[in-house]
Amino acid sequence: MTAARHLLRLAVALRLCLPVVATLALILLATLPLRVPNVAALEPLVALISVYYWSVYRPDLMPAGAAFLIGLSVDLLSGGPLGLNAVVLVLVQWVAVSQRRAFVGKSFAVGWLGYLLVAAGAGCLSWLLVMLFHGRLVDPTPAVLGYLTGILLYPLAAMLLWRLQQIARPA
Repeated sequence: MTAARHLLRLAVALRLCLPVVATLALILLATLPLRVPNVAALEPLVALISVYYWSVYRPDLMPAGAAFLIGLSVDLLSGGPLGLNAVVLVLVQWVAVSQRRAFVGKSFAVGWLGYLLVAAGAGCLSWLLVMLFHGRLVDPTPAVLGYLTGILLYPLAAMLLWRLQQIARPA
């Protein structure tokens, strides 16, 4: 096999891995201490936005297994219950893929509305799972703040992910 063919295969493999690698890089960036009071942990928000985005616009590059590994990474980095974000992100991936026809080819506002709905469901599920894990009522304020932060972050994150999507587009 020629060197050019090897380079082409490498380029294709990198393009296929781009959403997962970019998501993991964003999660690592989100772990940096911001020292901003009353801001929820950003790792789960970044992961949720990215898994939703890629599942809608390039589901071939964000399978359920990738969503699971991303969620597990968030769980390990955040110190939360192991498997919580993994389960939530697999469900987000499934919902986004199953409803993608409602978002693809529509305006940005429609995609953002889809994120608002999916994120609300994911936030409620996460909150319920945390309560089950701890066996007691947990203050919903961090979940609500996380949801609101995600709403504000989505446009910026979607613009960045759209740019990455252009790179991942087959030549």
